Parts: sequence; C-alpha cells; structure tokens
Amino acid sequence: MLADLDRTGSCCGVPGEAAGEGLTWDDADRTDPVWWPQGVASLRSGALLLVSWYAKRRLGWTRGSRLTVVDRSDPAQPRYRHVLLVAPRRLRSFGRVPVHAGGIAVLDDLLYVADTRTGVRVFRLQDVRQVPPRRLDALLPWRAAGTRTLGRRLTGGHTAYGFRYVLPQLLRLPLEPEPGGRRLTCSFVFLGTVEGRVSLVVGEYGRKGSAPRLARYPLDLTSGLPVRSASGRFEPLEVHQGAPLRMQGVAVHGGTWYVSASAGQGNPGDLHVGRPGSFRRHRGVLPPGPEDLDWSRPGEQLWSLTEWPGHRAVFPVDARRWPGPA
Repeated sequence: MLADLDRTGSCCGVPGEAAGEGLTWDDADRTDPVWWPQGVASLRSGALLLVSWYAKRRLGWTRGSRLTVVDRSDPAQPRYRHVLLVAPRRLRSFGRVPVHAGGIAVLDDLLYVADTRTGVRVFRLQDVRQVPPRRLDALLPWRAAGTRTLGRRLTGGHTAYGFRYVLPQLLRLPLEPEPGGRRLTCSFVFLGTVEGRVSLVVGEYGRKGSAPRLARYPLDLTSGLPVRSASGRFEPLEVHQGAPLRMQGVAVHGGTWYVSASAGQGNPGDLHVGRPGSFRRHRGVLPPGPEDLDWSRPGEQLWSLTEWPGHRAVFPVDARRWPGPA
C-alpha cells in the first residue's frame, strides 16, 4: 500500500513554543467538516506516521473511523492515503468501526485504537486489504465506486465508502477498571516501556469537576496483548488518580510522563511533564486543539497533532526543552 499513496501534503509552521515544523494535509482534508484527526503513532523515527480520524455523526449516523498512512521519506512533500477501519461480518462482508479513535499506538504489527466505551480495538497491520471491485464498476468505469455504501454487494464485489483499502479488526478488548472502581473511559492510549515493563497506558479525558485517571496494563510480549488476571480479565497494574484535566494524549520515555491537554477552540494547549501525582504544567506551549502523543522510535522527539478544521497539522515536540518538576 505504501507504493499506492494517492494524496500529497505539505510542510507548515505550527504555532506554539513547543511545536517544531510540521506537516499539513491537502486542502480537502485540512478543512473537512466530517472527518476529524485524533490519534498519532510514529514509526521509523518519524519517517512513517499513522493518524486516526473519526467521522462526525449526522442524524445519528457515522462512517466510523479511518487510518491515514503518511510517508515522510521526503519531509518537504509528505505523501499519504486513507484506509477505512472495518469490522468483519458474516458472509465475507464487513461493517463500520464507530469509535472516536482518540488515540492509537503500535507494537510490532499490532495497532491499538482507543474505544471510549469499552477499551481498545486491535488491528493487525499486515491485514490491510484492497477492496474487491464490483462488477458494475468494471462495466461503468466512469461512475464513482460506492461512496455511499459499505460491505458486500448483491451485484458482486464490495464497497467501502469509496476507500480503496480497508483494515479489518482483529480483536475487541474490554479493559477493566481498578477493583471496585468506576468504569474506565479509554480516551487515548500509549504503548511503551514503563517502570521496566512493556505496558499499555490508558488515559481519560475529563473537564473541571471530574477526576480523570491514568491506568497501566502490563503486556504479554509473546502475544502483544494485555496480561489476563487470575479471573481472566484485563485488569490494570496501577491506576493513578487526579491526572491533569482535559488530557488528550500521553507518552512515557525514560521514566518521564508527557501529557497533552487542550483548552478549547482557539486557545493554546498545555504540556504536562513529570510523573503521575507530580506534573509540571507548561501552559500554552502547544497549538490550539492538541490531541494524541507518541514517542518517536528510535529518536528523541514527541509527535502530536491538531484537530480543528483549517488549522490541522502533525508536528514534533523537542521534549528535552520541557523538564518536569525540580
């Protein structure tokens, strides 16, 4: 699929003292009122980026979520393509994945996508497939290929809202809260080494008056999935109360936790640095509308992105400039 990227972005300056030069989308994606970017994962030291988007609901209906593969081999001219996330259905068909996709993370070949209501959705990157064309498309090549339908067609072939590629879901994992605790809202995710153990970190978005949390789930390196408890559930190794308000993303590197936080449309975002229970707030150093975070592997940069139409960018953050508490 990397040899079949069909869109071109561009370099752009990004407001915010912590933001380095980033990239932005083509005109259609930069201003699209339906699809909103949310999660980011950095691979190959930022030469390859994955970005998740969710589709706004209209009259209670949504097209679900998608993944964008961005090739930055030439940083001056990034190329990309959208891939629709789908859930397998019977009779060799597929359906939508209607999640907010507020954060994503990659471990080897597994892609984790935050599912606000239940936990995480897991996809295997090698499962990406080209949509089998309909017979009707071959007979009428000038017609748009199924931009309003999804799944197997009675006339043969499949459609995927006009997407050429789909990535089918592998697993849906319900993440349990701490024993006796309230349900955990999975707003964003991070995968990395925390306290010497490869872990899945999950965070909650919360406004003033709420009590957002950060939770850590140990991973089984053989399967790449969270470790089950004695009861057979996916239970957290630790839960941190009193996390920063309006959290949008988290990344952990070398024992230091980085948290992005938004402050509403038009207002610069904050970067919190430190450890759970002891964060230093760098106020207004991120651009308006900051979302997910990921640590560049290998590398010494954070990556983030912004969501507001007309002001959308994906950008690096030099974490060394922003220390935690003394």
